[in-house]
Amino acid sequence: MRKIFLACPYSHADAEVVHERFIACNEVAAAIVESGNAVFSQVSMSHPINQAFVGKDSAAIGKLWAPVDAVFMDMMEELIILDLPGWDLSSGIKREIEFFKNKDRRVSLWSEVKAEFV
Repeated sequence: MRKIFLACPYSHADAEVVHERFIACNEVAAAIVESGNAVFSQVSMSHPINQAFVGKDSAAIGKLWAPVDAVFMDMMEELIILDLPGWDLSSGIKREIEFFKNKDRRVSLWSEVKAEFV
């Protein structure tokens, strides 16, 4: 069983884009679970909780999640990035890539590994 940290671009000025990213991330996480692997889907977990943060902008929310993400990243064996438009601009994904590469752990784009899971 592979232990996968699923990364996905999240923040966007348009709330509909944020919601679409949340749904896409859930669909990929489900495919990973259905394939018999373990996944921590950061966006799946954080999106509902983010709704409870009142008066905080995306940067402040990101700072709250960074240490939580680190706990889960440390437990996972590899990083898969859901390469939706904007993934390469995400500071959170850049931080996650750096973490996994520094630990010599596998880093992949979903578009490259999707066939392994569906």
